Amino acid sequence: MADNKKMGAKDAAGAVPEIDLRDVDVIAYLRRNPRLLLNNPELLTAIAPETRFETDTVVVDLQRFVVDRLRRQVDDLKASSASLVNTTRSNMSLVERSMECALALLYARDFGELAQVLHDDLPVHLGVDAVAIGFETDAVPPAAGHMIRALAAGSVDTLMAGATSTRIRSDTEGETALYGSTAGLVRSDALVALLEGEGLPAGIFAVGCRNPGHFEAGQGTELIAFLGHIARYAVGRWWALKL
Repeated sequence: MADNKKMGAKDAAGAVPEIDLRDVDVIAYLRRNPRLLLNNPELLTAIAPETRFETDTVVVDLQRFVVDRLRRQVDDLKASSASLVNTTRSNMSLVERSMECALALLYARDFGELAQVLHDDLPVHLGVDAVAIGFETDAVPPAAGHMIRALAAGSVDTLMAGATSTRIRSDTEGETALYGSTAGLVRSDALVALLEGEGLPAGIFAVGCRNPGHFEAGQGTELIAFLGHIARYAVGRWWALKL
């Protein structure tokens, strides 16, 4: 019986019976075999057999589809490449500016020059609004009172909130105890814990920005930590406190 014939089975005359396929079956097969038409271009003639012109149109349309897709892929690659180049250039520029800041801190000849570098030069070079450094002590050297914040005992642990070396706060309000008169500008900051030792108490180095989200969780903090420890060393050179 015709209803019981299997696909590909021959009838008594040796002919293969015709099988009606639904459009969805053909589309599904082509999706599973995407290179079928590319490997068998003669099938395009069967798809549009009426005239040579229509067959050529089908071929051109297929080529146009492939070319358009390749152009989109090339455009995406160009956009990704441009973004990578811009990011790399930006990072290199930040590295260069950070090195300049580090040298300026190291070459400061006293607390006056150090304060200028810390509060005037660093924010400009780093593109932020406030830079601060503070230590847990009530005996800041008199000459450094205008640049070093005297923090209460336990302030570092409170500010770091469990972080061991660096902490990013993407949306915050700057503390007056840390930032002084610039606290009102700070809405996002990066903190670096400065360990006690070498004649210095525990402290903290902070870089703040007025834009929430300027510093984001997961952001690299290597350069900020580097500058924080350079600043600590520069302060230590002129520190008169004896513990």
